[in-house]
Amino acid sequence: MLLQKYIETRLDMIETSLKEYLGSQSGLSKQLKQAMHYAVFSGGKRWRPLLLLSIYEMLMGMRKNTGLPQAVKAATAVELVHNASLVHDDLPMIMNRAERRSQPAVHIKYGNATAILAGDALYTLAFEVLGQISPSSKALACIRILSNSTRSYGLIGGQAVALESKHKVMKMNTLHYIDLKKVCSLLEASADIACTLASADDSVHIIMKSYASNLGLAYQMIDDISADYIRGGETLDLDEEFIIPTSRNSYTGLLGFDKARTEVEKLLAEAEDLIKPFPHNEALREFVQMIQERIP
Repeated sequence: MLLQKYIETRLDMIETSLKEYLGSQSGLSKQLKQAMHYAVFSGGKRWRPLLLLSIYEMLMGMRKNTGLPQAVKAATAVELVHNASLVHDDLPMIMNRAERRSQPAVHIKYGNATAILAGDALYTLAFEVLGQISPSSKALACIRILSNSTRSYGLIGGQAVALESKHKVMKMNTLHYIDLKKVCSLLEASADIACTLASADDSVHIIMKSYASNLGLAYQMIDDISADYIRGGETLDLDEEFIIPTSRNSYTGLLGFDKARTEVEKLLAEAEDLIKPFPHNEALREFVQMIQERIP
C-alpha cells in the first residue's frame, strides 16, 4: 500500500511538472502548442521518469531531501525527449504509424509539418529544463548524458537503423542494436542521471544502467511475444500447437517462442539480482514484477 502511494505521488509530481513546463496552449503558435500537449498528455505510462525518481530516491535512502525537485526536472526532461522521439518515429517518412496509444498519431491530427515542429520543440524544451537544474555542474552532467543517449549513436541512431532495416529481413544483432538504442537508451539515461544527481560512484552507475537496459529489452521482447503469435483471431492460448509467428523481424520470429520467453525470464532475473544489495529497492523490484506480469 505504501509503495502504491509512493508511485502515485511521484507520478503526480511528474504530471504537474510537465504541465508547468508545457504551459498554455493559447496565443501565437497555438497549433504547435496544442500538438505538443497532445503528444505528451495522451496516456503515456511515464515509467522512464518514474524509474529515474525511483533510482534517485533509493540511492538517497528514501529520506526527505532538498534535491528531489532537481530530480523531478530531470525526469520531466526525459519524458519530453521520449515523446518527441515518438512523434518523429510515427511520421510517414519514418515508420508511418497512424496511431499512438490508441489515438491518432500527432501527424494525423495536426499534419506532418506541425508534427515535425512539435517533436523539435519537445526536444529543445527538454534541454532547457535540464539547464535549470541546480547546481550547474550537475545540470551540465545531465545535459551530456541525455544528449549522448539521443544522438546518432543513441536513440536517433536506433531510429535510423530501424528505418534502413524496414524492408529487409532482420538479423538478430541488428534487432538487438535497434532495441538497445530506441528502447534502452533513455532508460539507461534515466538511471545514469539519477546516479549523477545522487552523487553515486561509478560502479553504481554501471549497475543501475544494466538494470535499466535489462528492463527495456525484456519489455520489448514481451511485446514481440504478445504481438507475433496469433491463434485464429481468438484469445492467445500458448498451449495450442498451431500458434504461428507473424513476423521474422522480431525476437519470436528469429528465436522462436520458447527461447524468447526464456531470454525474457533471464533478463528479469538478472535485473532483480542487480538491485538486491541496495536497501529501499521496493520500487525497483516493482518494475521487475510489472514486466513479469506481462509475460504471456
